[in-house]
Amino acid sequence: MKRIALILALIAVLCCASCGSAEKADDVPAVQSTAAQPQTASEWLDLVAENVPFDDTMAVSDNAAGVYGILDEDGYTGDCALFISTMATPEEIAVFRADEALSTDDLTALALARLARQKESYADYAPAEVPKLESAVVRTCGDFVIVCVCADNAKAETLLDTYA
Repeated sequence: MKRIALILALIAVLCCASCGSAEKADDVPAVQSTAAQPQTASEWLDLVAENVPFDDTMAVSDNAAGVYGILDEDGYTGDCALFISTMATPEEIAVFRADEALSTDDLTALALARLARQKESYADYAPAEVPKLESAVVRTCGDFVIVCVCADNAKAETLLDTYA
C-alpha cells in the first residue's frame, strides 16, 4: 500500500512539474556555443527545418546536386541534402559538404547562382516572393554550406550564425 501511495505521489509531482507556466519562445531556441555542431547534411537540414518557419509545404528531395547545377562531371561526391517547397514559393534549405572536387567557395558560388536564377524566375511568376530570395541566408559552417530561403530568414540567420 505504501508503494502505491509513493508511486501516486511521484506521478502527481511529475504532472505538476510538467504543467508549469513555461512560455514557448517565438524566437530561435537559445543555442549554446558549446552545442554540438551537426556532422551530416541531414543533421543540418533537420536543425534548420525544425527551427525556422515556412509558408509552403516542404519535402525532402534526393536531387540536391542537380537542383544546384552540380553535374556528374564535376566529380562532387560530398554529402548533400535538400528540403524544397512545392515551387509556389522559393522556400528551401540546401546543405552541401565540401569535398576534393568542390570547395566551400565553389558551393557558395553555386548557391548564389541558384538564388540569382530564382530571383529572375520569381520576379515574373510571384513577385511577392522575391524578398525571401533577397534576404536568403548562405552560410559556411565548417566544411558545410547551408542555404536557407524561408518565411523568416532573420531567424535562420540567427540560428546559423551560432555555428558559423
